[in-house]
Amino acid sequence: MRYKLIVSYDGSNYHGFQKQNNGLGVEEVIETALFQITKEETNIVGSGRTDRGVHAYGQVCHFDSSVNLQESNWTKALNTFLPSDIRVISVTEVSDDFHARFHAKKKKYSYVITRKYDLFKRNHQTYIHYPLDVRLMKEALMDFVGKHDFYGFSTYVINKPTIKEIFEATLTEDGDKIVISFVADGFLKYMVRSMVGTLIDIGRGKLSKDIVKEVLESKDRSKAGKTAKPEGLYLEYVLYDE
Repeated sequence: MRYKLIVSYDGSNYHGFQKQNNGLGVEEVIETALFQITKEETNIVGSGRTDRGVHAYGQVCHFDSSVNLQESNWTKALNTFLPSDIRVISVTEVSDDFHARFHAKKKKYSYVITRKYDLFKRNHQTYIHYPLDVRLMKEALMDFVGKHDFYGFSTYVINKPTIKEIFEATLTEDGDKIVISFVADGFLKYMVRSMVGTLIDIGRGKLSKDIVKEVLESKDRSKAGKTAKPEGLYLEYVLYDE
């Protein structure tokens, strides 16, 4: 039987979602919890990777098991064996051909910036101490929308398609907080953080607001802004045709 798992996690203590040779990944922790329940070696397949220090509200995975539990019992059992910074939201039985990565249609990532330092939220938002021109950032943000080659906003992409479509891009302000969100059919390694870092450099006047168009056209990563820190990034949800 195949099961679809939706999980939230605080990425502060992990070397990303995927299993790592040099550190602990969220994936490994979940597989260990599954073994405690099923006594079977179980591999989970995620909708995609998140980097070290990146968080998720709704990461989606699938796994196969011969153990037949009610969906609510799967959730309770997994949360019993998982640490408090990883929580299973739901486990549902799906068809055997469901694939968490290949069948994903849309993903949403959000990045949280704060202009007021908070010691207790330092791992969950990125502090910017200098002024930002939010109007310019919003104008530049719209240039990301559509189908483009995002090679210039990615890193370490080899033999993978770099054309992605961004359906929505928004920037909202709430007091000292700025939230930048993207909904797309997929994202490349460091793509969101590269886009956000470029917008930050536009906001502080280091880059022209037209740089987004230039990087998309030239595919030259060196023209874009620095990669933003991982702490402010969240995988919000993954959508499927179901």
